[in-house]
Amino acid sequence: MTTEVDEATARGARGAAVEPVQLLPAGEPGTFRARIDPEHTYLREHLVRGRRVLPGVACLEMAVRGAAQLSPDTRTFAIRDAAWLRPVSGDEPLDELFVAFRSAPGATTVDYTVTNRGALCGMGTLLLERQDRAAAVGLDVRDEICANTRSHLTRRDIYEEFSNMGIDYGPYFRRNTYVQRYGQRSLAWLSHNDGTPMGLVNLLDCSFQSGMAISIGEHRDSLMPFSMGHMIFHAPVRFPADSAFVLTEKLSPFRTNFTVYDEDYEPLLSVFDLGVKPAL
Repeated sequence: MTTEVDEATARGARGAAVEPVQLLPAGEPGTFRARIDPEHTYLREHLVRGRRVLPGVACLEMAVRGAAQLSPDTRTFAIRDAAWLRPVSGDEPLDELFVAFRSAPGATTVDYTVTNRGALCGMGTLLLERQDRAAAVGLDVRDEICANTRSHLTRRDIYEEFSNMGIDYGPYFRRNTYVQRYGQRSLAWLSHNDGTPMGLVNLLDCSFQSGMAISIGEHRDSLMPFSMGHMIFHAPVRFPADSAFVLTEKLSPFRTNFTVYDEDYEPLLSVFDLGVKPAL
């Protein structure tokens, strides 16, 4: 039998979870003020060409959490037509960072926007109905990679090369233990084996990284997401997560699909048509 003390000891052994961005009522209906300190882990450990840049996936986390605060009975099953139009930098004032929601009464979709000082930074649509859609990258890709791969990148390989590209990740964002590559496909293993827990933001960001790792050796551009066709939650993901597999397939140099699987290879979430571009 597991006791409360056992559970508390286990949580302490693997490190404290990073608190998400605070969402505070902003006065206007359906709007939150997002409070984040420039020293927050999301900014301090996510440097692009020396600048602290909020990971684009943090906007997705704020949208999902904000919708749940507005309607506790609401569950987000998918996110559609997401776009990142302007990075949120820790080098700029963050006292007017807002997340706003708009929906019609009884609607099964909710539109969201993320703005900073009036500038539109991110947007998309939350889907509140269950989605019947297969994984973006199936297990046949895993089997093909395992049967044919001759390219195995270690954690050190991956993050040294990302640093050469101008992207410096701190420990929270170094979850890729290894990436195996075969052609334009990859199999990655994300873990918390150094005691760092995985929340939605570093799970998703490191899944994006595993797609970037396919191109290591081909170019040295630092890439940032700018659009996402669909992200589907196949099953509830419990955080902090212990580990996950990520299967990725590049559709073109700047468009990618991937699926995150649990340790038993059950699909947790899929991203369809992720678009990336060189960072400014």
